[in-house]
Amino acid sequence: MHELRTAPRQRRSQKSIDAILDAAEELIHERGQVNFTANELSVAAGMSIGRVYYWFPDIPSVVSALVERSVDRLTESFSSILSDTAGLDLLGSLQRGVDAMCGFVEQNPSSVALVVSGGENAPGYLLFDRLFALSQQLIRTNVPDASDGEVLLVARTAVGITLGMMRGYIQAGEHRHLVKQELVYVLSSWLHARYPPAGDRAWTDPSYPIRPARMPVMLGRTVTTVHPPLGVEQP
Repeated sequence: MHELRTAPRQRRSQKSIDAILDAAEELIHERGQVNFTANELSVAAGMSIGRVYYWFPDIPSVVSALVERSVDRLTESFSSILSDTAGLDLLGSLQRGVDAMCGFVEQNPSSVALVVSGGENAPGYLLFDRLFALSQQLIRTNVPDASDGEVLLVARTAVGITLGMMRGYIQAGEHRHLVKQELVYVLSSWLHARYPPAGDRAWTDPSYPIRPARMPVMLGRTVTTVHPPLGVEQP
């Protein structure tokens, strides 16, 4: 948790803090990395550098506060998907997840740069960790009999694909809807191959070239356990 130099006591004070974070958001988005000075931040925020330092002791504290705000917003974006799953299948959850992710990135354009730069010690690792955790939660909900190792593998793959395409999404301007749809195509094709529904030929045709992992469930309905074709290894 970051620490402000001064605790805000009025709504006007919170607006100053939000202005600083919004300015940092835009600078990171424009440059693709955390690389700006306090003077540049103060100009972008439309306030004196002394006012910036009144609230934050240094630039890393600003970035930490921005990441925490993004984490809160990301969690809120996915809250309805995770809490209201009745009647949704895996692909239905996927579509809602992509919608939520795109909306989040539009509101927080620095998030992709923060997540993809650096490792565990990078400023955006907390944001990556929350995105990874939310992805695991969605997979466990839709594929409840998946092993821990399988959940980790699928979540990491999903996050990697999504972040890679989100970099193009935030730069696509009026064509963002095309990138968004392409992301749905890519993720849905991959998940369908891995978790085909009941009745898919992958479960009955031994010559089908792509072997499935297991069957997903329709949330809110009775789950029927169906074993994969003989010879399909369970993770």
